[in-house]
Amino acid sequence: MFDIAKASLKDLLGFAIRSEIDSNQVYSDLADKYSNPLLKEKFQWLAFEENKHRETLEKLFEALLPREKLEIPAETSEELFKKITITPSSTLVDLLYQAMESEKKAEKFYAQLADRVESQSRKILEYLSQVEHSHYTMLNGEYLLAQEFEDYGEKDIDKVVT
Repeated sequence: MFDIAKASLKDLLGFAIRSEIDSNQVYSDLADKYSNPLLKEKFQWLAFEENKHRETLEKLFEALLPREKLEIPAETSEELFKKITITPSSTLVDLLYQAMESEKKAEKFYAQLADRVESQSRKILEYLSQVEHSHYTMLNGEYLLAQEFEDYGEKDIDKVVT
């Protein structure tokens, strides 16, 4: 079991940055996969947000560990972050559920990591935790729509409900 309280800050930030890079790619892929313009725009926005998180974490790393070299692992820890897996048989409902779980786990990670640092760095991590929660909330709305409307990912909203 990965213990956030005992793991090195360097490793934890590296895993977090890897997760943000991976999330950016997944949301970009999802934006390309679906044609519903509103859903596509939301996935593009999430990809943008995850990229901003990566940039924020890189700056935080420099501030907290100025003498350390940032090493981003090839993969993040599944214990810390939930990976979203897109397969040819993945449904929109499944992918949204995975994304919600991923955001929930990231929210918890950043909240726990905030306890490891002081003042301004703590505020940054608390902010990231809250933003991940907002992502969860938005994805949950899309999840409910995808459950309700079978072809939600493929059509413009006016064509889904008529």
